[in-house]
Amino acid sequence: MNPFDLPRERLEELVAEHGTPIYVVSRGQVVENFRRLDACLPAVTLFYAVKANPHPGILEILAAAGAGFDVASLGEIEAALAVGADARRDLIFADTVKDPRHIAHATAVGLDDFTFDNRSEITQIARHAPGAGVHVRIRVSNEGSVAHLSEKFGCLTTEAVPLLCAARDQGLVPRGVSFHVGSQCLEPGRYLEALDLVRAVFDGAAREGIELEVVDIGGGFPVRYFDEKIDITAIGRTISTYFEGLFGPEVKLVAEPGRAVVGDAVALVTKVISESERDGRNWLYFDDGTYGSFMEVLLYRMKYPLKGLNGGPLTPYVLAGPTCDCIDVFSRDAAGDVCTVDLPEMHLDDLLVAGSMGAYTFSESTRFNGFEPPGFVYVD
Repeated sequence: MNPFDLPRERLEELVAEHGTPIYVVSRGQVVENFRRLDACLPAVTLFYAVKANPHPGILEILAAAGAGFDVASLGEIEAALAVGADARRDLIFADTVKDPRHIAHATAVGLDDFTFDNRSEITQIARHAPGAGVHVRIRVSNEGSVAHLSEKFGCLTTEAVPLLCAARDQGLVPRGVSFHVGSQCLEPGRYLEALDLVRAVFDGAAREGIELEVVDIGGGFPVRYFDEKIDITAIGRTISTYFEGLFGPEVKLVAEPGRAVVGDAVALVTKVISESERDGRNWLYFDDGTYGSFMEVLLYRMKYPLKGLNGGPLTPYVLAGPTCDCIDVFSRDAAGDVCTVDLPEMHLDDLLVAGSMGAYTFSESTRFNGFEPPGFVYVD
């Protein structure tokens, strides 16, 4: 059940009980999304990317569903352990830039799966997690994705085998290769291209006496925001068929989905707290904004489905948040400039509902000006 589709009466009941702003979460949708991916990918384990949404309630749902967790810090490790995850079996430390104190903590609690993409990271892992299992992350095309992660992460394919040899020489245990096609990837062919590169690394490593056993295809699986043509089952089956043809049953596949698990399982409800007319345009100010749930509007020009709960003719509005910063405006065009959005006529105390707000909203929200992130309300 997508909470964006909840009837007006139900949303108003939730607001009367919990106030605003609130995230309305469908437990059933989280589980359904996870199980759909789990069924269509031949993955030994799906490691949910905690960074997508680390709220304890989300992690509890996924732990109960059998998910592992992709963690990137001491804080995320502890959040996963708090919901019952087993450090050795259920966690992978997939960030390639790790605080050495966090590596040491991971080792102390039993985590034994680290990702790297450069020699200094090998040194840090060898110092603080001697003998650990490691994966090298390679740079792959991120075309067709919202966020291009290869700008910061992943080594060149030609560097991968020498790095695996260096890891072995420092006493680590090379286990596999990982990649990430970028967040909200709308081009499934990127996975297939990346798997071809991984196959070449496997073959090169074998010539150096390193037998790899794991391919980590990262995340990037998309979620529908508007009318995007997304069929997660078809994407997963395409990847599965190609993977099995390249590697066979002796190589394990793991994945790190985040957005596709929680994206459409959460809706935001925020309230008009002020209104004005500026330079001929109507402005509405809400109790949530770009320093809260709408940070990705600034970072990646993200757009979310929006609806007011009133009827009547559409009116163009500029939508802004509550903080005393002029960039706190979340109605922006593809170039990032402030624009208007057509909504039914709205005034003080009226409610705005934003859909597909589960991923990278709560996790990126700040405490700027002393505003707290929205509360969580779990339904169904």
